[in-house]
Amino acid sequence: MAMNLEDPAARGSFLLELLYFAGWQLKVRQGERARIRATRADVEFEVTGASLDEAAEIVFARAMRSSHLNDRLESD
Repeated sequence: MAMNLEDPAARGSFLLELLYFAGWQLKVRQGERARIRATRADVEFEVTGASLDEAAEIVFARAMRSSHLNDRLESD
């Protein structure tokens, strides 16, 4: 099932809300395993997890690393 993150009742994860408000486009699918695709500017990745919370933790960590890396590259 796809999740519309523009509907506050459907968000379900604080970390996903933070990413959404930081400008990340998120597509969430829940089935046997949760799958999240995150896109922002020229960065895109997809993660899976046993639950929505696990997948959200992974995508949040990757998004923070990609943001940190982009900041470092722009300052060089």
